Amino acid sequence: MTPMKRSVQTQVSEPFMESWGEESLPELPTEQSLTEYSDLEEAPSAHTLYVGHLNPQFSVPVLACLLRDTLERLEMPVAREHIEVVRRPRKAYALVQVTVHRDTLASLPWRLQTALEEHLILKELAARGKDLLLSEAQGPFSHREIVGKDQLFQGAFLGSETRNMEFKRGSGEYLSLAFKHHVRRYVCAFLNSEGGSLLVGVEDSGLVQGIRCSHRDEDRARLLVDSILQGFKPQIFPDAYTLTFIPVISTSETSVPLKVIRLTVHTPKAQSQPQLYQTDQGEVFLRRDGSIQGPLSASAIQEWCRQRWLVELGKLEEKMKALMMEKEQLQQQLQQHGPVSCTCCVL
Repeated sequence: MTPMKRSVQTQVSEPFMESWGEESLPELPTEQSLTEYSDLEEAPSAHTLYVGHLNPQFSVPVLACLLRDTLERLEMPVAREHIEVVRRPRKAYALVQVTVHRDTLASLPWRLQTALEEHLILKELAARGKDLLLSEAQGPFSHREIVGKDQLFQGAFLGSETRNMEFKRGSGEYLSLAFKHHVRRYVCAFLNSEGGSLLVGVEDSGLVQGIRCSHRDEDRARLLVDSILQGFKPQIFPDAYTLTFIPVISTSETSVPLKVIRLTVHTPKAQSQPQLYQTDQGEVFLRRDGSIQGPLSASAIQEWCRQRWLVELGKLEEKMKALMMEKEQLQQQLQQHGPVSCTCCVL
């Protein structure tokens, strides 16, 4: 019986070695790791995967599609909205939100190597001359901290600055030095235009970097914004703006969480007469495309009021024209039908 067993093992192992080759044979998990992988009693939890060395020749949608197919082959289906691809001229990487067991996460490198050997098309996902990097992103954020909140990935592109969007890098001592000045200027400018948002922790190019912002920093920022806006004239009520702190998912480990501060000024409500807001220091600012104008001089304020009144006058003239046209149509209808006669009978 013993020789028979040996012959069967030889017949199975030789073709296996020929198909893989000595150099391409993947590392098999040890008995200890297999024991760990078999323990599935722990509930699945949320993790952020870092996928490096992606092929920058492909576009972001193509990379996301290929990456999603790769993860499906690894028995890890992921929704498209949970894949954030960051593509730059010479490199690309991705951050993926997954909910899996810890043992499944630990076996990913070995299973990725096996999938690459079986499906050659997956090799196109990696940059030329490099192997895919697949690991869990290390950072200060856990699933509990971002539940119910927005989140941004470090390196993500948010677009360009517009009349309703302003970016500030916010490095160094920004929160203690420059933040209060920007709050005054940009909130006032947004109030005197069509509303908008100030995002701190985003480069002028639109790339998300985040700033170090602890819970104590959040409290200080809230108190600072509230104290400054209370001095605006006309009075600003709390529903006129929103201050939020968006977690930034990063592949680098930092002692203080990275966040993007978003101060949004809602579109001012329509007033019976034009309103011009001024800061707690009596200054007036206006918003232009990608910049602000101010503080305005007395003549500039008068010109702003004149132009606003002209706009309101134009709206009233349009309403008058519409009412006059409606009146003429009603008169024409009455003339077409002629006088209406009625006969009353008394019994």
